[in-house]
Amino acid sequence: MSVTRINWVDYAKGVCIIGLVLAQSVYGYVAMTGQSNWMHFAAAWAAPIILPTLFIMSGLFLPRTLFGSKSTFFDRKVLRFVYFYVVWLIIQTVILYAPHVTSNPLVIASAMLSGLAQPTSGLWILPMLALFHLTTWLARRSAPTKILLVAALLQTAHAAGMIQTGWLVIDTFAQYFVFFFAGYHGANLFRRFAARLSEGFSDVPVALIIWAAINTVLVAQGTATLPIISLVLGFAGAFALIALATRLANTRHGAAMQYIGRAQFVIYLTYFLPMTAAQTLLVRSGLLPEPGLTSLAIGLIAIALSLAFHRLVRRTPLKALYRRPMRFRLKGAELSRGGQLIGSATDRVEEA
Repeated sequence: MSVTRINWVDYAKGVCIIGLVLAQSVYGYVAMTGQSNWMHFAAAWAAPIILPTLFIMSGLFLPRTLFGSKSTFFDRKVLRFVYFYVVWLIIQTVILYAPHVTSNPLVIASAMLSGLAQPTSGLWILPMLALFHLTTWLARRSAPTKILLVAALLQTAHAAGMIQTGWLVIDTFAQYFVFFFAGYHGANLFRRFAARLSEGFSDVPVALIIWAAINTVLVAQGTATLPIISLVLGFAGAFALIALATRLANTRHGAAMQYIGRAQFVIYLTYFLPMTAAQTLLVRSGLLPEPGLTSLAIGLIAIALSLAFHRLVRRTPLKALYRRPMRFRLKGAELSRGGQLIGSATDRVEEA
């Protein structure tokens, strides 16, 4: 695999994880204060792009393990996400319900059990990735075009309000599985697209501007979530983001973005706690500066603190928060040396 290909994957994941954290910062701040702001529109603008692209990227390297060793596949593509979800669910629950630790521990136990049945808002991508991988493995002998068609119909039905059960597992499966499976089935297409762009196309900036304008109009009109339109915008946004990532990789600038992309696993697991703490402190202090800039600052601070915390604990026993101990691996699974959460630049590695 070429260095360029690895680089554009890192850049794309970096943009996605930053967009995801900033969006969560905005929504959380608005929920706490009731103050909508200009960043709220920015989050809505990115919504058709970020999660579809993340799931496409996660399916991109699945062909490498799907038809290999069963133990390796289930260890790296299913158990891996289950482990980190359970570990961080416990951490988040204990911290968020700290006042009840001694007075009413049943509240914490109930919250944990609830989190197993209904994935929490800060960690739901983990169990969904496990489910997406498992579903694709079960259907690996079926005609992929038919599965892609069914997945597209599910996404359309969800956008039309026909699949709105209130259970996140079913609703998000219908909404996003099509993008994950497209990343798997269309892996060569996405790679060829990035490879062609890496050779240089002068009209890429113009195409990105046109796409951004269309996305802006549809979001402003409130039509971006409609059936068919949401599906098209998801794929269009993924191609646009890959094009942007490829251009960034070729310019050899933005090393920070590439680093963030490689560390997206760490950021996704950790950001929720510093973000929630910062929002809570601001609200309780009564200091509520300009809400848009505040939401932006909180999101960026959450990313920085997540990376700092990982560097602080990575050589201590707390590294188990980011790297599975051997006792939590399946016997017979091929060992690996490192890796990322959503997709992997090489898929030769497991946890970072």
